[in-house]
Amino acid sequence: MARYSAHLSLAEIGRHGQQHIRDSHIALIGAGGLGCAAAQYLVSSGLGTLTLCDFDTVAESNLARQILYRAADVGRLKVEAAAASLRALNPDSTLHTVAKRMADEDMQNLFPACDLVIDASDNYGTRLAVNRNCLALKKPWIMASCIRMEGQIMYLRPDLPEQPCYRCAYGSAPDTLEDCPGAGIFAPVAGIVGAAAAHFALSGLAGKPPPAGIHLFDAANWQWQSLKIGKQTGCRDCA
Repeated sequence: MARYSAHLSLAEIGRHGQQHIRDSHIALIGAGGLGCAAAQYLVSSGLGTLTLCDFDTVAESNLARQILYRAADVGRLKVEAAAASLRALNPDSTLHTVAKRMADEDMQNLFPACDLVIDASDNYGTRLAVNRNCLALKKPWIMASCIRMEGQIMYLRPDLPEQPCYRCAYGSAPDTLEDCPGAGIFAPVAGIVGAAAAHFALSGLAGKPPPAGIHLFDAANWQWQSLKIGKQTGCRDCA
């Protein structure tokens, strides 16, 4: 435990919380700017097992914000390049990779073995699929997203009664929302929100879940705003 001595002295973590982190398994959907930052902190903090899920390969345009990759990784599967970097960062963590776009069946096969899911993908359809499958399995999950100079993060607890789901918060937004390549993204914003996702995850695993609601980050004005979300009686996913 010497590697994690800074955690052991924290009342919020301590030896008991660090052991929970060590015994836990997280599925991370998306190994882009958000996923790279989140994965780096999860593994460096001693997470026992991380499963990285992404179908894409590294492009030169990724290198500014996707911090696990180097120029030599261009053309390589993101999950393979990320796993290699993470193993070098902390060989104590077990890394698994899924090099495909995650469908419902894939989530149903993977999520039961996990203690928590983090969605760091860049599309609404994937987040809705994560929402559906986490609801069915009563699996806690974290939604993290960013675009331009803005970020959003939400810790969802379908394992607790009367908690809102992702669709309760976002309703029927179109599947064709803007993505980072089209709208742009300031590289540090992805790092800040990705690190926040790791904070939410590690805190929750250690026994101190983050506050409910959706948390909005405005990087241009350096402001965080938290909004309470109620369960929607007409929600077609969780009602």
